Amino acid sequence: MQRCPHCGAALPADSHYCGQCGLPVYGATPHEPTERADAGAHAPGPALDPTRQAGPAPVGPYQGTVPAVGSDPYGMTKYGTPPYGVEPGTEPAGGDLFAPPPPPPSSFEYPPLYPIPPVPPASRNQRPLRRRSLMLIGVVVVVLVVGGVLAALNLLHVGQEQPQLRVSSAYHVGGLPAGATGTSLQVSGQQFASDSQVTFYLDGQPLPGVNAKTDRNGALKVNLSVTSDWKVGQHTLTAADASNNRVQQGVTVVIVPQGQAHTPGPNGAPPDDASFKVAFTASSGSAIQSGTFTVTGHPDPAGGTVCASYANGMQDDGQPHTLSGVTSSGIRYQETLVASCQGTYRGGKIVYKEIYSQDLVVFETSLGNVTCTAAPHTLQAEGSFVDATHVKGTLSGPAYSYSCDDGSSSQVQAVTGTWEGQLLT
Repeated sequence: MQRCPHCGAALPADSHYCGQCGLPVYGATPHEPTERADAGAHAPGPALDPTRQAGPAPVGPYQGTVPAVGSDPYGMTKYGTPPYGVEPGTEPAGGDLFAPPPPPPSSFEYPPLYPIPPVPPASRNQRPLRRRSLMLIGVVVVVLVVGGVLAALNLLHVGQEQPQLRVSSAYHVGGLPAGATGTSLQVSGQQFASDSQVTFYLDGQPLPGVNAKTDRNGALKVNLSVTSDWKVGQHTLTAADASNNRVQQGVTVVIVPQGQAHTPGPNGAPPDDASFKVAFTASSGSAIQSGTFTVTGHPDPAGGTVCASYANGMQDDGQPHTLSGVTSSGIRYQETLVASCQGTYRGGKIVYKEIYSQDLVVFETSLGNVTCTAAPHTLQAEGSFVDATHVKGTLSGPAYSYSCDDGSSSQVQAVTGTWEGQLLT
């Protein structure tokens, strides 16, 4: 026996609707007829029993019938099934077959398809929390917008109005502008306040004695003189005008000792790496000697080397040179000398050292030749440029002795004296 899957009531065979609860059975749509009148003509199986099909339906809260065989299943109502509570052949009250069915009894309830949880009552604090959240979001948005605007204005200010400095020099160290005491740096600037005094700073300390003023366009040009107060090494040069518009990106400059980086030495002397000659005259007591210092320049910081040659033909080249002369007592002699030079030039100062490794004298006496040999000895001269072309200095040498082959010996006193020189061009 077929039963309703909803209420369990017994159902006629091949029913599409339950006569007890009125719900569709086995997938029938709400408006589908229970049985087509011509189902027996096309479907297999025994013919439908007219008395069973038209008989009374089980009693339930809603009454319904199954149309008889041969009747028009769609002629009874608009939807093909009789309205709830209407027997076959009858009409609802009022004679309108299309009137809506009566409401179900108040005691009848359809089983819920799923449990519906109760809706909690709204909390009183929900609205204030939401309001505070919205206020917080608004504050954050305002802060971000204001910060972005300020950052943009700051970038615009920096990009367009930040003062700039440029430094050029005739001297360089590793590509950086360089200078030494007595030289100057050529400085140009722009984007300062117009017609304003500008103060220059070296490593954050103001440079005294600098008078710089911008033009009406905020530009300036000035030569900064390097003084002895500028310490040797790298420094950062910046500037600021009277409106406190400051150079943010300073310029690196290098200060070197006088003479380095091809800067002039003290008093305008030649640079340390220069090559030049100085003609000198040396005097020690009544003895006078003239000659030439030859300075050969080398890259910093080596400075130059110094050697000498004399008017009498003597040179400190390590080769033997023979000189002839007459003593104060009228004895002729020949002296053979081998000398080498050691000397430096740096910072406008010449330091020269002559080393005699051989000194042999042959005297022509009435008794025959006497040969005397001197111990190795040195002669040293030092001098500095007093201006760009003149040098003054001193010379000195320790005492030494001769030993002769006739058993005699002689002593040469220590030498002291002065010398002056002039730069040869």
